[in-house]
Amino acid sequence: MIAERGSASLEFIAASIALLVPIVALTATTSEIASATFAATTAARHGVRAFTQAESTSVGLEQVRAITSLIIDDHGLTDSTPEWELDCSRRNCLQRGSRVTVTVHLDVPLRFIPALPGIDIASRVTVSRSATARVSLTAVNR
Repeated sequence: MIAERGSASLEFIAASIALLVPIVALTATTSEIASATFAATTAARHGVRAFTQAESTSVGLEQVRAITSLIIDDHGLTDSTPEWELDCSRRNCLQRGSRVTVTVHLDVPLRFIPALPGIDIASRVTVSRSATARVSLTAVNR
């Protein structure tokens, strides 16, 4: 009989690391994109509500800006750059019955996706979410 010297434990460790690292990176990236999606949805919903209840357009815009920043920070997306758009159905956005849409865009960096030679992978993903609300027909001072 020939004496065999196995190195199964070494092979298992090497294979585990080779498979585990990409799985962890993919999970972390997916989690960050999901967090950005939740943050953009929340910022759009709360931003449009605050804007439609504001006293003036300038106050409403400032509230949307503040809410977006607060929610982005709350979700831990400090590397994301939030941008938002405001769209109104009427010339005066705060006129009674006007429909207002707030769209929030977040650029999320893909930290754990390596740049492989010969493969062109974007380093950022943009997540966009919108919310629409109507200015109350019983709003005061409109």
